[in-house]
Amino acid sequence: MPYDPTADLRTQITTSLASSFRHLRPSPDFESESDTYIDCLLLHSPLRTVEETIQGWRILEEFVPSRIRSLGISNVSLPVLQAIVAAVKVKPTMVQNRFYPDTRYDVPLRKFCQENGIVYQSFWTLTGNPKLLRCPAVIDLTKAAGVSKEIALYSLVMGLDIAVLNGTTSKDNMEADLEGVALVQKWRDGNATNWNELIRDFEATLSS
Repeated sequence: MPYDPTADLRTQITTSLASSFRHLRPSPDFESESDTYIDCLLLHSPLRTVEETIQGWRILEEFVPSRIRSLGISNVSLPVLQAIVAAVKVKPTMVQNRFYPDTRYDVPLRKFCQENGIVYQSFWTLTGNPKLLRCPAVIDLTKAAGVSKEIALYSLVMGLDIAVLNGTTSKDNMEADLEGVALVQKWRDGNATNWNELIRDFEATLSS
């Protein structure tokens, strides 16, 4: 932890940012810290209260757009996200949440994101959803497009305007995943009616 947890919130945040700028500097020279910027900075989770979260967000806003291009938040509920959007000047550009049954797949939260131009990113897309890998839409797409059930699930999730986060560190796995998704896209382009039916079935599964 780069900051003193007993320090005030502004000190915690600015100290943490200074550490990030130092580690992300574009050259080994420490003078280059002033040239560092962050494309998107995400709060890992809301702070202890909504009020404190908004206070922290407003501190981060001071660095946008000069040092931080955009802001986002992870592990957030719909009421907290709504409160942030209503209270701040620099709106979140993305939300990064677990995509799994315990949150009922964030259906209302994802709708709010779509209505407010916020990108919803999913993690735990595979590991958190062993049952989804066996749902009819996934099985049907697996057979129709000739891909694995994992690729079918990724493709259906992306079909809901969700950006899937893939945690693999294997180059071979990355390439295989991209090739599989491309196969589904090629099949989808020639089978729009069937694809739309699969998406409807998949959405129904998530909402049930």
